[in-house]
Amino acid sequence: MISTVSIIIRHALGDERMALGVRAAYAAQAGGYETTLVLLGEGVHALIGRLPEYLRNMITAFQENDGRLACLGACAEQRGIAAAEFGFEGVDVLGDGELAGILEDSDSVNVY
Repeated sequence: MISTVSIIIRHALGDERMALGVRAAYAAQAGGYETTLVLLGEGVHALIGRLPEYLRNMITAFQENDGRLACLGACAEQRGIAAAEFGFEGVDVLGDGELAGILEDSDSVNVY
């Protein structure tokens, strides 16, 4: 039985896979699953700058309902993005080992 879900987004804004990943995380959480949304690669750019309002609202609602929003610290660092620049509160900045632990504990991992 699935109870924990991890959604990984590695594509930037403008790529439909990014929006699909956010929607999947929101839907999984609304379905009662403990859900973690992890941004890595080009996906970390969603943490800064302007997002379409519907995506920002969906991520905000996801977090308000105990969804975990995280990013891989090395990916943000490689792109010159500091945690102080994040447009969302409470983003967990993960190391490689922490990401591995999340994935190991997840019953379902989906990559977008």
